Amino acid sequence: MPRTGVLLSLSREHHSSLVIARAARQAAESCDSAVFPAMAQRIEDHWRTVLQEHFAREEQLLRLAADAIPTASAGRILAEHAELRMLACGPCELDLPARLQRFGELLAAHVRYEERVLFPQLQSHPSIDFAAAKST
Repeated sequence: MPRTGVLLSLSREHHSSLVIARAARQAAESCDSAVFPAMAQRIEDHWRTVLQEHFAREEQLLRLAADAIPTASAGRILAEHAELRMLACGPCELDLPARLQRFGELLAAHVRYEERVLFPQLQSHPSIDFAAAKST
């Protein structure tokens, strides 16, 4: 089902997040300690410019469609948002390469889950007009 309205803009943002996820994994796997800080900064910038607002909009949609989203699915989204938030810019016990690797793997899996599972559930919600919803 083609995306419309707010789901279309969220899907477009998913593309840039997949690019960052791949770059984070490649940086971690490079074993080049000179690239780690630059990649961490790139992730933090992506958090501030894209993911922070992106997550807020998704979480608002989860609240609006709470009756249509299985509790386990909503719980997974919220837990992954929290972990990604911490990995992007919070205190973390992982060393930098492990942090980059985890961020890249989790973000890619998270985006794919939303595109394949969550967004179809949201888009079929009968009482929300996602096509008319304002996207930012």
